Amino acid sequence: MSVLTPWRQALRPLIPKGFLRRDQGDGLFVSDYPRYEDADAVSARIEKAGFRVTVTDGLARIVPAAETLAALLDAAPACTSAVTDENLFLHSLARRIAEADAPLTPENEKAVWTALKFLDAEDMSGLYRFLSPAAALAQRKHLFLPAGLGRMILRCMSECIVQS
Repeated sequence: MSVLTPWRQALRPLIPKGFLRRDQGDGLFVSDYPRYEDADAVSARIEKAGFRVTVTDGLARIVPAAETLAALLDAAPACTSAVTDENLFLHSLARRIAEADAPLTPENEKAVWTALKFLDAEDMSGLYRFLSPAAALAQRKHLFLPAGLGRMILRCMSECIVQS
């Protein structure tokens, strides 16, 4: 099951008409419900469910509220994944992030959404290409990525290996 599946399942009933997809832009999800529905009413339902919504040009960009994102990361279990030649660098980076024990902050929320999109797509090489410079930049600014993200990456890596 994808890391975003529970959120999709929570959002889908709130959007009576239109698509709900992983956003390729700045949001986590995107929907075209403003073209079919009362955008304010649907947006209010989505926000009440723990998400933030920005509507522009007939599209709604949906991201989790800080509390919703923190709950997801806090629920990520500590686990170990098998290290292979293909995942050695990502495994090492995820372990360092998990061990840093940093909290979620407003400054690192967008990096977490982006990482979740890569995990949802099961694109581990893309995740590493994104995460490596993002983690380095965060470390230089003393704004470490949240430990829950590291735990979530390790869990997803172990699930991908088991399924392979």
